[in-house]
Amino acid sequence: MNAHAGHDPGGTGTTADVGAAETHAENNIEYRIAHLQERLAAGELGELGMRVEPRGSAVTVMGTVPTAHCREELLRTVNEELAGLAVHYDIVVAEAAAPDHPEEVA
Repeated sequence: MNAHAGHDPGGTGTTADVGAAETHAENNIEYRIAHLQERLAAGELGELGMRVEPRGSAVTVMGTVPTAHCREELLRTVNEELAGLAVHYDIVVAEAAAPDHPEEVA
C-alpha cells in the first residue's frame, strides 16, 4: 500500500497543494492591491478614487485622472507595486483644457 496516497509520484504535488498555492497567490495579489491602494491614498493621487480589482490572475485599475501627468504617475506607481502581474488599465484623462474655438449654439 502506498503511504503517500494522493501524492503525485511525478513530483508535481497533490490537488490540495495546488489549491493551497492558488489561495496563497490570491492572498498575495490581495495584499499587493491593498498596499497599492494605501500608497495611492497617501500620495498626491489620493483624491482620485481609483478602483483596483483582482480579475483572476490579473489586476484591473479603473478610474478618471485630471491630467496626462497624473495618469503617468499612476501608471508608474502601479507598475512598481504590481511588478510581475498582468495589469489592465481603464483610465480616462479628463483634462479640462480651454476650448480652441467658441461653441456654436443653434
